[in-house]
Amino acid sequence: MNILLINPSQENVYGKIGTITQPHIGLAYIGAVLEKEGHCVSLIDMDYDGISYERLGKIISQQSFDIVGITATTPVITSAIRVARTIKMANPSVKVIIGGIHATIMPQMLAKEPAIDFVVRGEGEATIRELVKSIENRTDAENIAGLSYRKDGKIIETPERALIDNLDEIPLPARHLFSKKQYRYPDTLYSPAFAIHTSRGCPGRCTYCQAKNIYGYRVRFRSAESVAEEVEILIKDFKAREIHVWDDNFAANKERIFKIRDEIKRRGISIAFSFTAGIRVDTACDERVLRAMREMGGYSIAFGIESGNQGILDSIGKGITLDQARQAVSLAKKLGFEVWAFFMLGFPDENEQTMAETIAFAKELNPDVAKFHILKPYPGSKIFEEMKQEGLIDDLNYENYGIHTFPVHHTRRASRATIYEYQKRAYRSFYIRPMIVLKQMLRLRSTNRIFNNLRTALGVLRLIGRGKNKRSPSEFPSMMKR
Repeated sequence: MNILLINPSQENVYGKIGTITQPHIGLAYIGAVLEKEGHCVSLIDMDYDGISYERLGKIISQQSFDIVGITATTPVITSAIRVARTIKMANPSVKVIIGGIHATIMPQMLAKEPAIDFVVRGEGEATIRELVKSIENRTDAENIAGLSYRKDGKIIETPERALIDNLDEIPLPARHLFSKKQYRYPDTLYSPAFAIHTSRGCPGRCTYCQAKNIYGYRVRFRSAESVAEEVEILIKDFKAREIHVWDDNFAANKERIFKIRDEIKRRGISIAFSFTAGIRVDTACDERVLRAMREMGGYSIAFGIESGNQGILDSIGKGITLDQARQAVSLAKKLGFEVWAFFMLGFPDENEQTMAETIAFAKELNPDVAKFHILKPYPGSKIFEEMKQEGLIDDLNYENYGIHTFPVHHTRRASRATIYEYQKRAYRSFYIRPMIVLKQMLRLRSTNRIFNNLRTALGVLRLIGRGKNKRSPSEFPSMMKR
C-alpha cells in the first residue's frame, strides 16, 4: 500500500524554534515497520519541509495515498486535527490514522472526529502493522489490540496491547524517509547529530509525566549489540558526528552500560555522545557507571532534578533526594562531563519560597547549563487530574502548553504571574554572574554550537510569555470543546 506519514506543524506552539530539531524517531520506527512489510512509505515533516496546509491538500489530491498516519503530542493536537481534515477534504477515500501520546490518553475524543478513521493507542509498531494489513484486506479491525474507532455510530475500543518485550525485534528507524536537508539540534558540538532511544518505560511515579501511558512502568532495554549497530549505521550512512541518547533511564541498568561501552570499543567506534534527556540522579550516583559513559565517548550529561525543595520533590513522586542530586552532579563534574540540570517551577504546592529554593539549589549545584521550565499539567498525568479537580488550571488551549510558554495554571499559593516572574528571575539569577558568563563563553568551542545556540536563543526569546492572553475557545477545532 502507498502510505504517507506526517509530523504536523508545531509553529502555532513553538514558532520557528520548532524546526530546530531532530527527525521524529517515532515516525521513523513506524516507517521502518511498514517498509519491512513491503509497503511504499513517504514522510512529511510539515515545518521542516515547509509544507503548508494548502500545499498538503494538493499533495493528497495529486498523489494516490491509501493511508495517512499522523502523530501528535498534546500541544500540537490542534494542528494534527487540521491535518486530518485537510486530508479528508482533498481525498475522502484515504484512511487517516492518528497515534502518539495524545491519541493514547484521549482516544475517544479523537475517535469522534469525522476526519480520523482509527486511533492507535500505546506503542504503535505492532498495531500499525496489523491495522494496515486489515485495511488492505478490507477486514474488520475488531480483533486488533490497541485501537479506537467508529463503527455504526459507536466508538469501538479494542483491548490494550501488551508492551513489546524484545525491543531488538523492532527494525531500526527509517531515517532515510526524512528530508536530505540537515536537521539542527541546539547546543551540539558537532554536526550532524542524531538522537537514539535505547530503552522504553520508566519505574518512576512522577505525577507530571505522561510517558507511562505509552511505555509503561517496566523498563525494557535494547541490547548493546543493537545500540552499537545503530550508531555504526548513523556514522556510515548519515555521516553522524554526535549521538544524543534520549533515555531517561539509560543509567538504570549498570551492566548494560558496561556492555555498550565494551561493544563500542570492540567495533572501533569513535563518536561524541550526549545524554540529553534528563537522566534520573538516583541511577547516576555510581562513579563506575558515569566513568563507563565517559569511556564510550560521552561528553555531556543532563539530569532531571526539578526542584530544590525536598517537600516539593516528595509531593510530585519524583523519588529522589537533594543529596542524590548533589552527588550525581558532583561525580559528573569530577569525571569531566559538561553538566546540564533541568528544573521546573509551578507545582501545585509551590510558593515563592519553594521557587526561590529551587533557584538557590541550581546555583549551589552550579551546572554548566540550567534550564528552568514552567510546569505544564498535561492531560493523562496524575497532576492534571489533581489540579483540574481543585480548579488550578486556567487555560485548556493546548497550543499554550508548549514548554516555553506562559503558565496555564496557578498553584495553591502562587498566581500565574508569580510563577512566570520566578522563571524570569531564575534565568537572570543563574546566568547573570561573572563566572557563569565566562563559563558560557568557554562552552562555545565550535562554530556549530555558536550558530545553533544563537538561533535557539532568539527563538526562545520570541516565545517567552506566549500564551499570556488566553485564546478564545472558538479558535479550537470543534472536538476540543466536547
